[in-house]
Amino acid sequence: MKKKQPLNTFLIVGVGVIFAAGFLLGSLFNRDSSTSILDEALNKILDNTATETDKDSLQRAAIEGMLRSLGDKWSQYLPESESTSFENAVEGQYSGIGVWLRSDESGLVGIAGVVPTSPAEFANLQEGDLIQSVDGETTQDKSLDTVAKLLSGKPNTTAILSVNRSEEILTFSVKRTELRSNPVQLKKLKNEIVLISISEFTRGTARSMRSALAASGSERAGVILDLRGNPGGLLVEATDVAGAFLNGGTVVEFFMPGKSPEIFNAIGDGDSKTPLVVLIDRGTASAAEIVAAALQDRNRAVIVGERTFGKAAVQDLTELSNGAAIELTIGYYLTPNGKRLEGQGLDPDILVSPNESKSVAETRALQVLLGLVASSGVRG
Repeated sequence: MKKKQPLNTFLIVGVGVIFAAGFLLGSLFNRDSSTSILDEALNKILDNTATETDKDSLQRAAIEGMLRSLGDKWSQYLPESESTSFENAVEGQYSGIGVWLRSDESGLVGIAGVVPTSPAEFANLQEGDLIQSVDGETTQDKSLDTVAKLLSGKPNTTAILSVNRSEEILTFSVKRTELRSNPVQLKKLKNEIVLISISEFTRGTARSMRSALAASGSERAGVILDLRGNPGGLLVEATDVAGAFLNGGTVVEFFMPGKSPEIFNAIGDGDSKTPLVVLIDRGTASAAEIVAAALQDRNRAVIVGERTFGKAAVQDLTELSNGAAIELTIGYYLTPNGKRLEGQGLDPDILVSPNESKSVAETRALQVLLGLVASSGVRG
């Protein structure tokens, strides 16, 4: 049997998605069988209720009830359509408007970034905008996942957004389209400094990042790795990205109850010498936190920015026989130094106030990196 790959997800980005044989629904909810108390309850309800319902609705309610009983906010039931969307998101494909989201202390959901050439960019949505509603449904106190689902939809349908921009309420009409994320962006700065931004860890991200690093040339004096607003993604991709800057060793430890910890190591062929600064913020989550924490714990990089989101739960996505899926927390990860980030987040080495703009954080990161370059004797 193929070994399951742990999943580390936040929002619509998945991690190591594994589809195991889904026999659970068939065995627990078989109308023609009375082998379980759940079968018996299902049959009694369907035969006697005065409320209009159906078998599928009751099955979903039962599964969602079981997941709620776990007290785990990350575990969830995904209907077939959402399960398919999840798979596509792992591959970097989705239908939506092209924004990255973040939580805001106001209880609303903010735009952490806008995908280049996306409908959101053409509509003039901007980083920092606070989404008040989507198609008339408020985002107040809604989860990022819930708002992401509101924004997604069939291509060529229109999303109506009410947005708070610097206390001014604006309305945007944005047509959804099929998008493929390009999570890695490279920018050359002064003094042969390279800025590499990674927006999410979909399949192929590490390969793209390594290609960008190689394209920057061997004469680069230093690297800024920007993980701000990155909600996470595939654990294997995150491990490989961290490994690009490490010469082997531990990236993350994965723990499952009752089992021995599993250690994910860097391959051992990374650039362990070029001065490195990592940018983080409160939108940096999950797999992105793994990368930042590994580079911090291994004394490989200086971390600049804000405290991160704090998601250290690892999920496994299991397909059921009806095409739906269960995303279930199966364990937690620890950083190389044994820190658990769940609910805590990662503290930067150099704090930049959340009230400052992104450009201020970038300037501070550049200043720190130039100092590292000077002290290391690397030509800049």
